[in-house]
Amino acid sequence: MFHMTTIPRFCLVCLAAATLMLVACDRNPKEWKTPNMTELTPRLKPLFDKTKTVCFGRFLVDVPESATVVWGNADVSLGVRIYPKGVDQVKEFAQKFIDELKGEKAIYHNYIPLFISEDNVVQPQGKIVTGYEGFTAVNGLKINGYFRLNDDGVVIESRPLSDEKDETIAEIISIARRLRQHSETEIPTEPGNCVEYAFLSDKSEPDKELPMEHIRIGFRLKEFPDTHLSIYVAPANPYNPEDDSLERQFNRVRAGAKSPESKKALADTKFLRESPRQIHDWQTGYEVLMRSPDEERSRAHHDFRMKFVGVPRDLYKPYADIQFQTGVADNAAGAAKASLTDEEAIAVWDKITSSIRVRPTVATPAKTSQADSPPHRPLGELAATGRICPQTGWWQASESEGDQRQHFKAGERMPHVISHGEPSVWQKLKGERPSYRTATVWKLVEYGDPPAADAVTQTSKIAQASQGVSGGATEGKPGEDTSSGTKG
Repeated sequence: MFHMTTIPRFCLVCLAAATLMLVACDRNPKEWKTPNMTELTPRLKPLFDKTKTVCFGRFLVDVPESATVVWGNADVSLGVRIYPKGVDQVKEFAQKFIDELKGEKAIYHNYIPLFISEDNVVQPQGKIVTGYEGFTAVNGLKINGYFRLNDDGVVIESRPLSDEKDETIAEIISIARRLRQHSETEIPTEPGNCVEYAFLSDKSEPDKELPMEHIRIGFRLKEFPDTHLSIYVAPANPYNPEDDSLERQFNRVRAGAKSPESKKALADTKFLRESPRQIHDWQTGYEVLMRSPDEERSRAHHDFRMKFVGVPRDLYKPYADIQFQTGVADNAAGAAKASLTDEEAIAVWDKITSSIRVRPTVATPAKTSQADSPPHRPLGELAATGRICPQTGWWQASESEGDQRQHFKAGERMPHVISHGEPSVWQKLKGERPSYRTATVWKLVEYGDPPAADAVTQTSKIAQASQGVSGGATEGKPGEDTSSGTKG
């Protein structure tokens, strides 16, 4: 993760200073609510003569062409990391994980091995390794996918609950199939997320719940190497978004700043700007721009911060935390002399942050003919119970009895399967047979429509399976007898 730490006393002390020193004056001048951008000085103008647009997540930002892009971790429903030219490296990661799970010391509760399974995937080429997360985990799984993306290696990490195993495996395969290589300056036109070295397109049939997307990216200025800027976007807090606001954070710190040391630091800190801030459609922001003083183990440096609480359940108006620091060396602000003046630091901050915007996308055109229809999903595509069917065709359930297949249309929800167990003596006397309703993973095995004669029967099967009424079966845990029996 792109991260900078500050040499002592900055965090709470300087935040408190912002509030205390500005109580007596108007903290929200009108021109700061949508700030007039500070003019670039002659020394800075060549820096922005040539710029590049960088895609991060669902957004864009313009930075100097010479700036170095530094990516942090990307969680796009699951954690994704790309290793350039790293196919062999990722194979080694997979084998190391397998060896750890199979090691002599890797024994879980009651002598059950941590290792669960190793499953090969054909498209894309790779494997999925499943095991328990550790000795103290309670039903905790760790499921990792290791794939080849042309000449790059891909690792997809997850730690699902035990009852989400099949769904998580299907999601890992879905992510791997939607990834494609992506250059630093390419601006994709389709909906999805830019991550380091790759682009993840959105699903053709989106999930009912919005994905949990966390993107971290940073920039280092070549001409002013002590100057760093970082951006973090994540879903907005749906319950108490204002609790994440920078203004509220300042108020809490102000109430706790009572020591003589804190008061002195407040008096020595210079505050350059504090106000609400809007960037394009991001309207719920607040910024604080300050310069901390020279201290015994820290040199004077700028520390600017802007936070947006975001709009819950809106992918394009996320929670955002933007930070800018000067005097950075070895990832510590204040370790070097700041190379920018106050005016220059504000100008760079305004120039870059004001360019943040949603990446324009082109909507998928409506299908007008068979020739315009999207390509088939590959045979072997997986979809867990409860997910939306991504491809019309014949699907085989991993938990079904025998070689039974069912036909589903794209957009339908994948059902449970109904299986039958051995009846007890009493059930035999009554002519009943126990049935079970079990979550499963469906695999696409054939394209095409069902025979006309089977259409009504097929619809009835789907309805019964999804409602749990096949032979009186009801909702229950996989493998659990949930009915009094069916007539056999």
